[in-house]
Amino acid sequence: MNIEIIKIVGLILVLIELILLFKLLSNKGTIKARSKWLAFFAIITIPIITIFTANYHVFETSKTVQACMSCHVMKPMGNDMLNHESQTLAARHMTNNWIKEDQCYGCHKDYGLNGTLKAKTDGYRHLMRYVTGTYSEPIVFRGEFDSQNCLNCHQGTPSFENLKAHEPVVLNLEKETSTISCTNCHGKAHPTRAQRTPGHSDYDQLMGEGAEFEQITDEDVSSIKAWLTNTK
Repeated sequence: MNIEIIKIVGLILVLIELILLFKLLSNKGTIKARSKWLAFFAIITIPIITIFTANYHVFETSKTVQACMSCHVMKPMGNDMLNHESQTLAARHMTNNWIKEDQCYGCHKDYGLNGTLKAKTDGYRHLMRYVTGTYSEPIVFRGEFDSQNCLNCHQGTPSFENLKAHEPVVLNLEKETSTISCTNCHGKAHPTRAQRTPGHSDYDQLMGEGAEFEQITDEDVSSIKAWLTNTK
């Protein structure tokens, strides 16, 4: 659902709530059946719907790249992803437009509504650490990236299935005690811990200080492919 539509629905609900409360207060001297129904909708039904709508809006908004990059400590990952000269997995996915929107969430969707309890708990812990300032740079990912997030998109595609080397990898990943990750062969998803440390030569650029990166478009990708095809 479009985020703008959710905002409009939320405003309409607030307006309805105010009207119901006004009518309820106007009839406070008389207890009628209609007043009871007004009280039920004003005090119980509308607030519940409003809370649900607000939570849905928060979850939808938090999927965007802008929401992820709003945290200071996440800027190195976001700016690197937007840099089409970078060779990290995140940057290559962005440069080639493999994920059309909400690129961060595309690979970290286990933090969302459909994710595991552990992923949600980790996400909440990260938020609390950031809000309270109880963290230090560079931030460290405590856990293991779920390669199933990669398989959700890649498994079943011709380019993936035609590569025989993927067969034993998939079998290993399907085990409860998997010993391999997609990043073992395909490299780091984001800048290294050292690069994200204040004082490193790459730190200022990763923080976006003195450099701006633009997201590459479908037309840019087509132009690059055409140029490569025609180059002798």
